[in-house]
Parts: sequence; structure tokens; C-alpha cells
Amino acid sequence: MDDAAGPQARSVFGVDPLDEFALLVSDCVWDHCRNLGNIEIEAKIGVLIDRGTQSRLRLPVFTETIVDAKQLNLRFESNMSMAQHRHYNQLLNQAVAFSAQAAPPERITYRHQKEIDSFYDERDPETGHMVHLRVTRDAVTHEIKPGGIVAKKRIADINVFAPNRPFDYRISINTEAPVPAPQEGTEPSFVREKDRLSYTHQNMNIDLTQVILPNKPKEPVHELEVEIRNSADLMQHAYLSRGNSQPGTQEWSPFEDTILVLLNNVRLLIR
Repeated sequence: MDDAAGPQARSVFGVDPLDEFALLVSDCVWDHCRNLGNIEIEAKIGVLIDRGTQSRLRLPVFTETIVDAKQLNLRFESNMSMAQHRHYNQLLNQAVAFSAQAAPPERITYRHQKEIDSFYDERDPETGHMVHLRVTRDAVTHEIKPGGIVAKKRIADINVFAPNRPFDYRISINTEAPVPAPQEGTEPSFVREKDRLSYTHQNMNIDLTQVILPNKPKEPVHELEVEIRNSADLMQHAYLSRGNSQPGTQEWSPFEDTILVLLNNVRLLIR
């Protein structure tokens, strides 16, 4: 090959193909979220467990792939070891220090929060359905945090098996609708304490959390998740690019690009 010829054309057509994996995730987000509000889109790092063997999933594949967890009888376990938690803490702190001199859009900011989540199961008087409420308080002041009372509802999950990595991941689509406080005197069905380190970069939050359960105070759960900070802005981009598009057409827009950035963060974290 003649080096003087310069960089190669991306293909015989002069372009790269669109990222099929990111497009599939984007399609799922669009299909489930286009008529919803108060959307939460997050990716949790963990391991896909085969319920039959109680071991990590094994498949004859060599790259990351989306799997049907229900058909394969899988559960997702988001815990990690204390050593892995410490590794991610050091890695992300280094990223904060490295970005300190960068321009604000590229700078990574950091917050340490301690919170208490109380969960309540109440019946909706209009529908008669049970509603799962979460009340989040500051662990020091015990004041309810702004926007801290929500009804969370799971909409969909995308489970990704990554055979060459120590972790798999699950992209979850939920709604978190603000609701009134539970009735006075109601006892929570479940309580957890969270010690959370939040790293913010552009439209992403990376949360490294230690969760302590009352019945297992000496066995904290360690979680790592990446969340899109402004899902409303994401969906606005989706409506602009997909709302009036013809069936079968595919274009790369800020909507798909944000989904790819979410995937990029997860992929680099689990290496």
C-alpha cells in the first residue's frame, strides 16, 4: 500500500455504516419512551446469571450481544466486590483530576451524597393498582430531597452479555413520576442507605454506590451505573429526527449519538 496515498476511504461508498448495536438500543428507547414523561434511562454494570446453574451466562459468542433474559431464564446481578468498587473509585477520581484543566463541557465534576430511601406500596385510588413509591431523604438532615418522592415503574430492560469482559450490563428504561408523600403514619415496606459518589460528564452521570440494607448491615452491595441526565432533552432530539421520518429510513442524529455515548461509557468501564 502506498502511504503517500493518504487515509483510506471509509468504504466503497465513502461512508461508515451506522452502528447497528447503538441503533437497536436507540430503536428500543424510542419505541418505549416516545409517549412517556419522567423517563429514566440508565445502564447498570453487573453479571447475567443463569437461574438453572446459578453461574454467569455462557454462550457460544465472542463479542457483546443483546440477549432475551426471559427466554434464557436469566437474572441480572448488579453487585461487585469491595476491591472492584475501590478500583472504580480510583479510576474515576483520576478522570476528575485529569479533566480539571479542561473546558467546562469536558470537565468531570464530583459529588458525594449520603441518602436514605424508604419504599412504600400504596394502592392508586383511581386505578386500584399498587404503586411503588420511593421517598429519598438526606442521611444527615433527614429532610426529603427536592424531587425525592416518586413512583417508579419499570418499562423495559435491554440485557447485554459481554463474554470477554468481567461484567455484563443492563440498560433499563423506567419512569419516575413525582407523587404526593405517603399517608402520615404509613410504615415503609423497605429501607436502604446509600453512600453515593456521583461523577458528571456532559449529559451523563456515573454513580458508584454502596447500598446498606438493614437486615445485612455488614454486607453492603456495591453498584455502578451510568445514567442519562436529561432524558427529556434526549427525547426532544428523538422527536426531531424520528417523529416525521419515513418508515425504513435511518439517520444518525444527536439522539443516537447520546445513546452511543452511554454505551461508550459502559464499554470502557467494564474493560
